[in-house]
Amino acid sequence: MGARRAVPGTAAILILAGALLCSGCSSPYMRNRGFDMMDMFDGGLTTSEKPRFALYLGFFNFITFGYSNFDGTLHGICGREFGKFPALHHCGGAFLWGREALGYNDAVDPDKPEKPDSYAVGPLGLALGPRPPFRQTLNCPKLLHLGWVGVALNCHFPEFADFFLGWLGMDIFSDDVVGRPVAEASTKTTAPK
Repeated sequence: MGARRAVPGTAAILILAGALLCSGCSSPYMRNRGFDMMDMFDGGLTTSEKPRFALYLGFFNFITFGYSNFDGTLHGICGREFGKFPALHHCGGAFLWGREALGYNDAVDPDKPEKPDSYAVGPLGLALGPRPPFRQTLNCPKLLHLGWVGVALNCHFPEFADFFLGWLGMDIFSDDVVGRPVAEASTKTTAPK
């Protein structure tokens, strides 16, 4: 009698395990959730060839404090990829007004010193402009770099919404790769500019 009761429970567990293993992380749906999760953060260790300084905190582009003058390399996660990326942080803020220029990977072009574009932050800065580009809207950069080494973390809060709504099948930033032509999908999975 005990063995007969165990069979339905065991079968249910095996069917559930099989369904999870078959869909797994290799399914396009789960890959897109992983991409959405990696879009939420840029961060890692920073290094520079010359001594640099950064002590800067930004909260949702609304309150800023500190200073950053960093040109170097980010070793960590950036735009859906792990690795080593060129990085630039030129920021300054005093609570109500500040200026940020944050760039990683393709946005840091040595031939164009004005890239990435700087934008105003803080209540006064947002009122006077120029306003942050969409990718930097509601971000929270935390930068600490002393001499040749440091750490950086930048959270992109609109991407949190894309991640959580993605579990419900919604793609508010149109960055999921399922059902797209291969050429278009490959441009959507590279680092943002």
